[in-house]
Amino acid sequence: MIRYLIKNNFKLMFRNTWSIVVMLLGPILVIAVLSSAFTELMKSYEGVDEFSVGYRLQEAADGHMIEAAKVAGEEAGILFYEYPEGDIQDVMEKNELAGFVEFSEDGYVVYKSGDYEVEGITLEYFMHRAMQEGVNAVLRMEEQEVVLPVTELEFMPAVDSVDYYGIIYIVYFCWCCSICATGVLGNEKKYGIVRRFQVSNISETQNYLSKFIPLTLVVSVAMAVTTGITILLFDIHWGNPILSAFIVLMMIMAGNALSLMLYNISDNLVITVIMLFMVVWFMGFFGGSFETYMFSSWPDLLKQLSPIYHGNRALVELSCMGKSDYVTGSILYSLAVSVICSAIAILAGSIRKRGRA
Repeated sequence: MIRYLIKNNFKLMFRNTWSIVVMLLGPILVIAVLSSAFTELMKSYEGVDEFSVGYRLQEAADGHMIEAAKVAGEEAGILFYEYPEGDIQDVMEKNELAGFVEFSEDGYVVYKSGDYEVEGITLEYFMHRAMQEGVNAVLRMEEQEVVLPVTELEFMPAVDSVDYYGIIYIVYFCWCCSICATGVLGNEKKYGIVRRFQVSNISETQNYLSKFIPLTLVVSVAMAVTTGITILLFDIHWGNPILSAFIVLMMIMAGNALSLMLYNISDNLVITVIMLFMVVWFMGFFGGSFETYMFSSWPDLLKQLSPIYHGNRALVELSCMGKSDYVTGSILYSLAVSVICSAIAILAGSIRKRGRA
């Protein structure tokens, strides 16, 4: 009997084609938008190797100061060229200078170009440190042979924004699996299928599994197709594909169990969808789907409570490092959510079935 129910639920899911399309296209569109936006954003934080700036000395300025600054600047990748005449803005545009420094008796003024934001900030910082600490003192220190202890520290390599968002939004949509369940749950209400189950010999466990199994398979196939498309379109790198696929599968099962539990408790599809999206959004925010966990300022305890956080950490670190301490925790966390939510869903369904009997 359960095989018939599973087969029938498969048909109901595929009849509701819009839900399948949302699961397929949703992650692709979000990944495309966010990866592109953050790729351009992160370019503004990239360092520069070498750039040119101009300078000018007023009559009372100290010439020794600029000579020392030029020597120190070469070490820092800042090349100083003198332009004694002309409008400073015109000189900068004509000679494609990243900045300009005008020295006077009382100090200096730094001019920055809007086309070279990073270089301008670097020049401003260099001049501040050089004038504050004294260029000559800095140079004398560089001439001395100083031996410092060196310790190599473990660190997480920089994560490409395309890889990052290409992974975490697959995870996020895995937890929004109620989209695919609407075809089954909606038809149960529409045609009174639940009442028919009450007079049959089908147990609540069988009824639950008849939804859980096809829902897991449909979402898994949809995420596999979406992942393959995003790899082809955006060249997303998944570390250890077999282990990563298993982690995603466990989260799909956890998301399905959570959505079915909420439905069996509320007995209302609209309320279920609203509640699920609220829970998933909350976990997604503290789990790094909306706020990049590497730059999060929230208490670590909130993030550790989110199963999405553990999944994101495991998958992203597998991608960029090939290993992660969060793999075991993510799998166990998803398994615990699946078992607990499934038990509550079956219990809630049994109570409601007795109440209607």
